[in-house]
Amino acid sequence: MRNVPTLVFVFAFSMSLFAQSKKITFSEIRWKAYKTLKSESMSHFGTVKLKSGNLISNGNELTGGSFIIDMNTIDAEDMNGNPKQKKFLENHLKSDDFFDTEKFPVTVFQIKSVKKISGKDYNYQIDGILNIKGISKTISFPAKVVENNKAISITSAQFTFNRKHFGLKYNIFEDMLISNDVEMNVKISAQ
Repeated sequence: MRNVPTLVFVFAFSMSLFAQSKKITFSEIRWKAYKTLKSESMSHFGTVKLKSGNLISNGNELTGGSFIIDMNTIDAEDMNGNPKQKKFLENHLKSDDFFDTEKFPVTVFQIKSVKKISGKDYNYQIDGILNIKGISKTISFPAKVVENNKAISITSAQFTFNRKHFGLKYNIFEDMLISNDVEMNVKISAQ
C-alpha cells in the first residue's frame, strides 16, 4: 500500500513527459463589431495580431495552450479607404474608452479544456478563460482541430463575447448605439 502514492506520481510524471508545447507559427485573429442596428453598413471589422502563444498536446491530442494578443495592433480594415478616419477609430479603440492599451497592452486567452464533439465542420469544443483589461471570463467555441506529429491547427467557428463584461464601455449616450456583441474568428497553427 505504501507504494501506491509512488506509482501514482510515476504515472503522472511519465504522462507529463508526453505533453509537448508547440510554438504558434501562424495566426489570424479577426473581429467585427456593429452599431445597435446590426447590418454590414453599420459595422467595423479588422484584425489584431498575436504577440506570442503555444499549444500543448499529448501525443496527437490538443490538451491546452495560451495566446497573448497585442492590442496595440488592432487594425480597422473596413476603414482602409479613409486613412484619417481609420487612424481615428483605431486610436479610439485603443483609448480608455475601450481597450485602454496604455494600461492593458495585451489580452490573454488560456485553453482550459478541449472536448471532441461530433460536428460536420467543427470537431472540438474549446473552453477557456479570456482576460481583457484585467477581467477574466469563461468563453467556449467550436473549432476544427487538425493534428499530426509535427503541427496543430485550430480554426474556430465564429463566436461572440459581450464587450461590457470586460469593461469595454463608452459614454452612456454613444454606448447605447453600439452592440454589446463582438464577433471573433481565429485561425492558429503551431509546430
